Amino acid sequence: MATATTIRVEITGLSRSGTAQKSGKPYCMFEGFVHLPTCQYPQKASFYAESASQIPQVGMYECDIIADVRDGRLTFDVDPRQGRRMQQQTPKAVGA
Repeated sequence: MATATTIRVEITGLSRSGTAQKSGKPYCMFEGFVHLPTCQYPQKASFYAESASQIPQVGMYECDIIADVRDGRLTFDVDPRQGRRMQQQTPKAVGA
């Protein structure tokens, strides 16, 4: 069995909600920045939540990458709602 691979996601606190035009169901989307190992800068991404109460608090989260095969294609998903909150490390001052 393979070990879980993780990725860091920084939740911004920005979200939007409404009602889907086709289905008429309510939705809630929230924003975060994903820290990819191959990119120099974090990449903005949107994530789904069933309600505003499911949106994680602002901060950095370590999230499992969920691999799956859908319609014969390999997919990778990340759900910050299931992530583990990381401790913020305060940068230390450099003495002159």
